[in-house]
Order: sequence, then C-alpha cells, then structure tokens
Amino acid sequence: MALFFMTACAIPIKHDPTAFTVDTGPKESIPSVCKSAYESAKIKVAVVNFTNNTTFDYASVVQTNIQGAGERTAAGGAAVGVVPGAAGVVWGEKEKRKFQQEAKTTQRQINAKLSESVEDGVMDELFNMGGATVYTRKDMEKIMTEHKFQRSGLVDETTLAKLGKLAGIKYIVTGSINNVNLSYKTYESAREGLGKYAGLIGSAMAAGMETQEGWHIGTDVALRIIDVETGEVLFSKVVSGKHIIGKIPYPNYDAIIGGVKKAAAKGLEDTRPQLSRWFTVKGYIVQTRSSADGKQRSALINIGEKQGLKTGSELFVYTFQEIADPFDERKKSCDMVKLPVTLKVTEQLQADKAWVMIKGKPECIQRVKVGQLVERKPLEGRGLLKKMGY
Repeated sequence: MALFFMTACAIPIKHDPTAFTVDTGPKESIPSVCKSAYESAKIKVAVVNFTNNTTFDYASVVQTNIQGAGERTAAGGAAVGVVPGAAGVVWGEKEKRKFQQEAKTTQRQINAKLSESVEDGVMDELFNMGGATVYTRKDMEKIMTEHKFQRSGLVDETTLAKLGKLAGIKYIVTGSINNVNLSYKTYESAREGLGKYAGLIGSAMAAGMETQEGWHIGTDVALRIIDVETGEVLFSKVVSGKHIIGKIPYPNYDAIIGGVKKAAAKGLEDTRPQLSRWFTVKGYIVQTRSSADGKQRSALINIGEKQGLKTGSELFVYTFQEIADPFDERKKSCDMVKLPVTLKVTEQLQADKAWVMIKGKPECIQRVKVGQLVERKPLEGRGLLKKMGY
C-alpha cells in the first residue's frame, strides 16, 4: 500500500528549457527509404458489434450465494448472517419473493445495455491513448444511412467491412462479453484462503482483507481487431476485470450494472500494452538543449496532449540507416535502430508539443539529435490494486 501511495503521489519532472543552451550539433540524416516511417496520420478505427454472450442470471447467482449461509437472522428483511463455518447475506421469505420478481427485470435491463457499455469502454481506451481516430456505432449508422445499407449492417461483419472501406477505416475493433460472475466474499473466507499462513498476517494485510469483504463482480471481455481490407483477425484477447461493490445486503439494479461496467473497464486496461503498439503515437525531435555542465540534455518534440501524452509518459528514440540487399544493391530497405535512451515528458506539456528529459548513460544521451523519430512506449495494464477489485 505504501508503494502505491508513493507512486500515486510521484512528483512531475520539472524543467526550465530557458536554463539550458540550444544545441548546434548536426541534425539527423534521414535516408529517403526511411522517410515513410515519419508518417503520423492517425489510423481510423471503428468500435462496433460487441455482443453479449453471458448467461448471467442475477437472481439465481445471488440465491446460490446465500444458500447454506446459516439460519436467517431476519424474518422479513435482508441482513448479514454469520455462523460457524459460513457467512453471507440472508433473506426472509417475503424479501426473497420480492427479490425474485425484481431480479427478472434486472436481467432484461442488463442484457439490453451491456454490449453498448463495453463498446463505450473500448472507445474511451482508444481515444485516450491517442494514435487512432475512433468511429463509434452512431458514426457507422450515419454512414450506413447515407449509403442506404440495410439496417442489419452493424451485425453483419461483411457489410461492416464494406462500410469501413467507404469511410477509409482500416480496422474494426469488436468482441463480446462472455461471462459475468457475482459472488459474496467474507473476511473469513479470505483468511481461509491463506491456510496455515492466516495467523501470520500483519495488521495492514488484515485491513486489506476487510476491504475485500462484500459483493465481487467479475466480467470477461473478448476483444478482436479485424483488418477491413482482408477480413483477417489480427489480434484477439480475453481479459477479466473485477469490481467490489461493497457489503450491500440487497444489491439493486444501479449497483449491479454499475459494477459490471466498472469490472469490464478494469479488464480492458489489460489490453493497453497491445493496443498502444497497434495504435502507436509518434513524432520527431524539433530541438535539443544541454545544461551548462553538459551532463543533462532535454528535447522538444512535436507531439503533446492531443496525441495522448501525459506528464511522465516515456518515449523511445530511433535513428535510421539504409540497408542494401547483398544480392541486389538496387533494393534498399530501412533499418530502424532504437537508441539506448528514454525520453520522459516533463511538466512542460502543451497541446501539440512537449519538453522531455533525455535519460541514459552520458555517452548515449549525446547521440540524440534533431529530426530523430520518437515513439511512445507501450502503455502498462492494470496495477495490483485494480486487479484486486479496487
């Protein structure tokens, strides 16, 4: 927990470019065959067609969790009951009947909105990481109307690919919600999971396990990237997210559907490393500067907040060389060489540019030049606390 708070409160890198001297050294010489690497137009992506494949039955799942929990402690209302060897939420008969009736409505509402919710979550991920122009379901419906496609176009991937070509879309991001699981976890069950080590836990871990008590919602989401031109599936991954909605004795619709959405959103964070490679953010160095003693160097790059950069974001730097085919010297190829340095975005972050500090060994940071390509490092997935449901 201490490490978490230290990370969360990390101090942004401060930098005053005017305190450094502008470098006058040589610029990067870019071979003609390598210039295409600098093309930075955002890839057009459509996020549509997510389906709900869950068999989630809110009523039966909750009732399964309360069965065997012990004698009811309330005759007509909901309460938390704890008996030797078991603990959980229990209901009286009258409350159970009301619960069953309302649960049927809840099930229909979840099935009606879950797919759209996950689509929105994927769209937010792509939009916030930059590197892609995102088309939504509404955008595709508008294109479909303009070109007089049948209303079934958004559920037919072949028709969807045709729509994508009309809009200049390169990839379709689609998938499904495959499972929703609801369970009640008690402090006692968490301790039992530790077995013989339960007696050795410290006060901090005990407090952490207490926060784990309550209703846990798990959601499995499958994500696919499809090439519009070929129809080929280029990427596929199933992620699982978890969210704790607390010790609510009688979860209502808002609590459960909100928990499902949050669990899905947390799971989708684990796609960031792959998606940020597919939809990378790149630019180039506009200027470099050095401190008076020459031990520190900084650089101005031509990308900023609009491209998804944040204070603390890290980037790679590339230099280029032209390679001739040993059997046919007329054939030239571009070799991208990643320099052994890291660029870290400082607090000097603007909409379309940013100042970065160049980190690395002294002899390596001197190799960074104006004109070199920069590319944001792949993003990280969820941290430990989010994986635990927080």
